[in-house]
Amino acid sequence: MVSIPRDTMVAIPGLEDTFPQKINAVYTFTDLNQTVNGISKYLNVPINFVALVNMGGLIKMVDKVGGVKVKSPLSFAYNPYTAHDTGNDLYKFIKGSTSYYHTTNGVDWTKHKTMFGNAALAFARMRYDDPLGDYGRMLRQRLVMQALLNKAKNPTIFLSNSFFESLSKNVKTNLTLNDLLLIAKNYKKAKEHIKSYSIYGTSDWEDGVSFQVVSKTNQQRGTNIIRRSLGLSKATTGSSLMGKTQEINVPEDVTDILGQ
Repeated sequence: MVSIPRDTMVAIPGLEDTFPQKINAVYTFTDLNQTVNGISKYLNVPINFVALVNMGGLIKMVDKVGGVKVKSPLSFAYNPYTAHDTGNDLYKFIKGSTSYYHTTNGVDWTKHKTMFGNAALAFARMRYDDPLGDYGRMLRQRLVMQALLNKAKNPTIFLSNSFFESLSKNVKTNLTLNDLLLIAKNYKKAKEHIKSYSIYGTSDWEDGVSFQVVSKTNQQRGTNIIRRSLGLSKATTGSSLMGKTQEINVPEDVTDILGQ
């Protein structure tokens, strides 16, 4: 599983006059197909399938498998309505523990050993109080996805009609039912060998907006990891800014603190 920072600075192909933009704005300005094509060219890796899952979809998936257990990498509290640790509806996660606490009045706390949909979403969304910022959030998102895969010992749990119907308003994908059946049949053991990685950049501010500028070295590293995982030969990564615009020089001495 490879994450790309949502704040990665890019020039949107065909809309270079709006530069600089964040990579998550590609979908806002274009559509799903152009977003996938842009990222495919950016990293020079093939992307054959895509699934667009919104927050409601994550909640339903976690609830469908009966909740997940995730060991939190840090201690924090989060309110889904304030995006901070303020207010009454708080989820409190403890570093190194799979248990968490929840309160709806800010006073009475209930301990839970299994993370259901709303708690998983709170765990995956917190950003501002994480010392690693969005990189910490991406790590927690990957932890939830891995927990989902580990919980679904029988992959057919995701392939029932009732499950598809419950997700129909929350997920868009070009995967067919036959594709999903083949994945369930041939990749069942793959969940036992998952590696997690994040492409990372350095912070930059343009006109008061925060960006992550990815160096060519780090971009190439992401390309190498994905192509190697797919059994593809080595290849040069794509344009450092995705679209056609002036390349930006980024220091190459940043230590990779999240690579695994």
